[in-house]
Amino acid sequence: MAQFDPVRWGILGAARIADGAVIPGMVASADAVPLAIGARDLTRAQAMAEKHGIARAYGSYDEVLADPDVEAVYIALPNHLHVEWARKAADAGKHVLIEKPGAMRAADYAALKGVDPALKISEAFMVRQQPRWIKLRDILRSGDYGAPLTFSSLLSFMMTNEQDFRQKPEWGGGAYYDLGCYTAMAARYFLDAEPLRVMALMERNAGGIDMFTSVIMDFGKGRQASFMVSLAQASSQSIQIVCERAFVTLPQAYVPSRSAPNMILIDTSADHANSDITSLEFPALDQYKAEVTNFSRAVRGEDAPYFDLADARANAAVCDAVFASAASGGWALVKGA
Repeated sequence: MAQFDPVRWGILGAARIADGAVIPGMVASADAVPLAIGARDLTRAQAMAEKHGIARAYGSYDEVLADPDVEAVYIALPNHLHVEWARKAADAGKHVLIEKPGAMRAADYAALKGVDPALKISEAFMVRQQPRWIKLRDILRSGDYGAPLTFSSLLSFMMTNEQDFRQKPEWGGGAYYDLGCYTAMAARYFLDAEPLRVMALMERNAGGIDMFTSVIMDFGKGRQASFMVSLAQASSQSIQIVCERAFVTLPQAYVPSRSAPNMILIDTSADHANSDITSLEFPALDQYKAEVTNFSRAVRGEDAPYFDLADARANAAVCDAVFASAASGGWALVKGA
């Protein structure tokens, strides 16, 4: 791997995801350095800067963007602000890593039309930076086990904080925006295709956010995906993929262990009464470190996993169809598929 000066990062927002995951990943990476952080509350920005050894703290997001030494920004704001600040960051000449979901609707990405094509702008799905995710997609693409035909996933946790921004529908709250964007992306990633249509069922609470969402995705050619996401049940995270000649399981699919090996399990038995499992083992991983490292490498022109705005728009198109289906009770076409 080529050596280069670490990319100098600015952070917009003092959110928990920045404090507990992304900034520590930057600190741990040899290819990234958190240089500046901005928050609406200067005191909060200063406290987080002191905690993580960040040199500059600002009382606004605009000040981070005006800092000439900041090369890339990570947007850790509520969902409804993502595209607005991504545009402002791009206009300031910064590369942009947008916390997921990058936008609440596919049409929102029109605000990024015409940005400098030299800038790297990506939706922050850290799971795609796991070496085992990358390896599994390579295995599926090889055809060694035949075509992958079905994908299924569960992703849930119990949300207990009544003040959480995910409680607010106008801010992009709810299970789908928080979790379903992951599962939809995972189905697209592993089936290596875009869905043609979706069917969705949502159960909303009194505040108007979806607490349970179940989705079927039709990819055509006999390929289907299904998933369920929830903010109102016990923690779960699973991915299972069935190929023509193998059943693949990804334990701890979305939040891998940072202390124990992470696994891919491939069962090629043709008999329900038996198993013939091959286990592939991967080292313990900080996937946020991997995310900022690979994005920084892409900024420097290195060969690294990178997903552009076209991928983000495709995932948002699925989101649009999911909400349309839940509203109509029928199938909804995925626009652009």
